[in-house]
Amino acid sequence: MTKKKTYQLSQWLFVLFMAIILVPAVQGFFRPIEVAPLKGDIRYVERPKVSVGGWFDETLQQNTESWVNQHFGFRNTLVRLYNQWRFWLYGKSSARGVIIGKENYLYEENYIKAYYGRDFVGDSLISVRVETLKKIQDTLESLGKTMVVAIAPGKGQFYPYYIPDEMRSEPSPTNYHTLINEAKKQGLELIDFNAWFLQMKDTSRYPLYPKTGIHWSHYGSELALDSLMRYIEQHQQVDIPDLVIKRHYVPDEMMAPEADIEEGMNLLVDFDRFPMVYSDVAVENQDKPKLKFMIVSDSFFWQLHNRGFMSSVFDDGQFWYYNQTIYQPTLPSGRPVDSANVRQELLEKDVVVLLTTDANLPGFPWGFDALAYRALFVGDSAYLAQREEKIQGYIFAIENTEEWLEMIRQNALERNLPLDSMIRVNAIYMVDTENNKK
Repeated sequence: MTKKKTYQLSQWLFVLFMAIILVPAVQGFFRPIEVAPLKGDIRYVERPKVSVGGWFDETLQQNTESWVNQHFGFRNTLVRLYNQWRFWLYGKSSARGVIIGKENYLYEENYIKAYYGRDFVGDSLISVRVETLKKIQDTLESLGKTMVVAIAPGKGQFYPYYIPDEMRSEPSPTNYHTLINEAKKQGLELIDFNAWFLQMKDTSRYPLYPKTGIHWSHYGSELALDSLMRYIEQHQQVDIPDLVIKRHYVPDEMMAPEADIEEGMNLLVDFDRFPMVYSDVAVENQDKPKLKFMIVSDSFFWQLHNRGFMSSVFDDGQFWYYNQTIYQPTLPSGRPVDSANVRQELLEKDVVVLLTTDANLPGFPWGFDALAYRALFVGDSAYLAQREEKIQGYIFAIENTEEWLEMIRQNALERNLPLDSMIRVNAIYMVDTENNKK
């Protein structure tokens, strides 16, 4: 190679080197090219504020490094590229708790554990919970109110044949089957949407559960809401507004959250999915009575809550998300459950629903049973103060036990919940378990 060609090559290599350095820097600061944000539980670092104190104690340097690592140009594209490469080469997901099943059906690990009973909390604890819920239910019924427990379908229950072979195990007692049997034994009113969906699976006109999502389909959630409305009408002896489906259609793109697991994997190439069907739904005859309604639920109710049914079907209905935050049409930003007068809330409502999927049964109903029981039979003040003291004790223990805290952190990421909320849920679970053993 001549000196001239060598010189030209070195120039081109220098230009390439500078481009590798400068292009991401320019993209990071000025964003001339639009790059789609990552989805899932992404906790973004805020740009640090310059301060003299931060400089001398080195927190400014550390925070700046964290911010640059998360905001350099084309980072999201590179993350997707890495995730796609890992999936193609090893069939693995970079998203925590995500299991890639046969034919690329996606699961969260907790749903597989629930299906095989690996999260079983025991007969005695479930029996005591059902007994408590039955007492609450009977008391509310005597006051002319309706309370019902509802079980949403789980991904492991609905698609067991796509669970990977290495995740399979021999059948064992499950929280779901034990709860169903105990409810029948003690006479607890319960709507088993899981069993109903399994019965309809082969005959349903449209898909009830998506391939790459963790929640029931929009169509399935509409069937569940319609069924719940008919149940309420029967038990309350009242004609409430009507849910009317105008038409069904298949759009070009799936609607949230029907590919929520896949989206959280942040890949470059979409999975091969079957088409999902959506509906134009209207709530008619809104001049009919609207009942005071509250539902204590996991994430399975978000689809219905976000579509406005809490105001079109019910009277400013309340969604108690994991018994942590109360959302309602007149307060969309939510308020903490701790701020609520539980007794007053219960006595004001016409209908109380407790909804969960099988993967969340170990903690269900997330302390609401204890709150409601004490509010109705003991009174709030003395009990709540004592209970809160115990909860704070467990929160302190969790935050100072590294292995326990890490386990809960992983659980929070899988459920897309704030860490402090999941710590409190676990603390409540420990307190209620302790009380139920007495």
